[in-house]
Amino acid sequence: MSSKGGVAAVDRAFDILHAFHHDKAVLTLAEISRITGLYKSTILRLMGSLEKYGFVWQRADGLYQLGPGLLGLASIFQDSFNLRDFVEPVLEELVTATNEGATFFIRDGDEQVCLFRIDGRHAIRDYNIRLGDRQPFNKGAASTLFRRFEQDPAAVLTPETITAESFGSVEPEMAAIAAPVFGANRVLQGVLMLSGPIVRFNPDYVGQIRPLVIDASVRLSLSLGDTPAHFAALQAARGA
Repeated sequence: MSSKGGVAAVDRAFDILHAFHHDKAVLTLAEISRITGLYKSTILRLMGSLEKYGFVWQRADGLYQLGPGLLGLASIFQDSFNLRDFVEPVLEELVTATNEGATFFIRDGDEQVCLFRIDGRHAIRDYNIRLGDRQPFNKGAASTLFRRFEQDPAAVLTPETITAESFGSVEPEMAAIAAPVFGANRVLQGVLMLSGPIVRFNPDYVGQIRPLVIDASVRLSLSLGDTPAHFAALQAARGA
């Protein structure tokens, strides 16, 4: 998670916007208060600004829904969106922090595709993954996560479920640790992975780099449209 601070009133306004979901698109004031933990008086003050810019509508029956102002911003985002701009900086950060190879896989039918790849900087590193490679779903870390979250999209994210590891199950001399990347509505967008030689990826080392992989997964997911609420159980467990 980013360590940068924010403005409390702005954070609360975004908490209100994120209270709305596809399965609960219309909310009462009491429901918004329960979901966000904010006082009704605080919500009403912030609603004035949100309604002014069309981000929230109050209907004739007194209920609230998201407003069309968000559509204008969404269309601008779509016009400028380039997945590479979001993924590659995160992969670069992982490589800088670990010197291991970093990969982002997507699913394409019955295969996983290496969409983005930045090689590691160790002399001995994982040379088996190349940009554009197509691999059948196997026993590797990335494949495990694709299967896990496609079978159970509503699975609660915990330190145990958000990562998967493989030790010599794809290439006998290579190991990896991976984490899922989600987007809007908690849809699985892909899997990011760090990989390297199994002689270096011992359990202690994997334990050391696991927090880096988890943080990268969370940050990238949030930048692609996921919400902090999806990671609440994970953050609570890590903070315990």
